[in-house]
Amino acid sequence: MPAGVRVVASVLVAGALWNLFTTFYGLASLLDLPVDPGINPVQFTFGLVLTLIVFGLLIATHLIWSTKHNDLMLQVLKAAWGVCIAIDLVASWQGTKHFVFYGDEGDAARALGLALATALTVSSTIFLSRLILGKDLTAS
Repeated sequence: MPAGVRVVASVLVAGALWNLFTTFYGLASLLDLPVDPGINPVQFTFGLVLTLIVFGLLIATHLIWSTKHNDLMLQVLKAAWGVCIAIDLVASWQGTKHFVFYGDEGDAARALGLALATALTVSSTIFLSRLILGKDLTAS
């Protein structure tokens, strides 16, 4: 992997990790799941698994959209990817709002900033997929 690509990937990893963290918290909040495994381990595990599914499909973005086949299963996978994007945007919004603004997005300017930050963190995960899985960028 060229050095420039490594630098960009390392920055995108930070955004993707924030996305993973806020998605977990946002999903737990939206589904009223405990974020402490000691309260209810099954519900906590469900929230963790759901977060990993959403995050995994975003990391697989390049594979999903670069596949040349056009069968029914790929169409279902692309639809699931779209649902995961929507879930991730909402959950990451919720998680970022909680941790950065203590649950209150406040005025319109802050809400716009929150929306932009959410879009950037979700996008960083998608772009990371391209950098990691795109053979033409990672070849030396």
